[in-house]
Amino acid sequence: MKAIMKSEKIKTITTHYIDGAFVESHGREVMDVIKPTNGQLIGRVMLGDEEDTRRAIAAAKRAFASFGRTTKDERSRYLRQLHVAVSARIDDLTAVMIEEYGGVARFARLIVESGVNAFAAAESALQELPLRKSWGKTTVTLVPVGVAGLITAWNANALFICLKLASAVAAGCTVVIKPSEMSPLQTRVMVEALNAAELPKGVFNVVTGLGTVVGAELVRNPDVAKISFTGSVAVGEAIMRDAATTMKRVTLELGGKSPTILLDDAALDKAIPVALTLAFLNSGQACAAGTRLLVPRSRLDEVKRANGMRCVPLGSAIRPIPTLWLDRWCRKNSMSGSNPTFAKAFKKARRCWSAEKATRRVSKQVTS
Repeated sequence: MKAIMKSEKIKTITTHYIDGAFVESHGREVMDVIKPTNGQLIGRVMLGDEEDTRRAIAAAKRAFASFGRTTKDERSRYLRQLHVAVSARIDDLTAVMIEEYGGVARFARLIVESGVNAFAAAESALQELPLRKSWGKTTVTLVPVGVAGLITAWNANALFICLKLASAVAAGCTVVIKPSEMSPLQTRVMVEALNAAELPKGVFNVVTGLGTVVGAELVRNPDVAKISFTGSVAVGEAIMRDAATTMKRVTLELGGKSPTILLDDAALDKAIPVALTLAFLNSGQACAAGTRLLVPRSRLDEVKRANGMRCVPLGSAIRPIPTLWLDRWCRKNSMSGSNPTFAKAFKKARRCWSAEKATRRVSKQVTS
């Protein structure tokens, strides 16, 4: 990977992916990549600027002239190629997510695998979706809108890139992806995988940079027809406002504060562990995490006494921490391991242990 310079084991990523190739960044600002679990510097990335973004948009626009006319069968073939190429890097993508993002091993792999499966799901949906419908004298034909700007969040880098790219390819759109600038190492592994799929040049382009620079150019550029954004409400509001100037189609997936609701007849021995799992999945950094627990007033004291948070330890991301705290919670509350619900969880955790040790080894290789 000649686009990554090594100095004392610290990687500096200096390129973006534009028009089917890794090209040197026009933007020269460099940002440190800090490992969240210990605060160590593990890499650096050169951030793209407006010029990098315009080059990527121009490449996507050129590619759309032919890619927008592809058939279902052609797009399906490209989706299969993407699925095969990214599937081959599941271990690497999992390891680098743990290293750079700090996600726990079990959930990180689930995130990556879900992203990989998006290509197969998109192919299936494409085959089932009629692109032309007629009734009476009216015919409606579904056509790709053009160049799409895909802006992804930092907490599930592989998942968001795959989901958005799979949908765009199925629709016949070309794309410029702006991943989170906080995920450059993960993005690099993902782009290497996507490049191996050998799609036509310019179909997908990736520029890593700040939202106020790269993202803003995507939103205001008249050659971008569609914006898909995952992130905060405040940024989503700005995107919707600014995209209106060029009448872009906009899809927003914005953050929230999701509650888990405990009903009057809930069995606490089952409900509390599930509620805690939902609250702290992906290290608690998920828009779908149930980070509030709504409890009937009549059972509030009972739930407080059953609080399992005191048994949640901090530790290495590659250890099966959810199982450790679940085991301690069960012991604390005199719950038998023979309980079918928890026995199943323990069995699954044991199966993951060897995989997590392998992830630790891969992680060392990726970051050395």
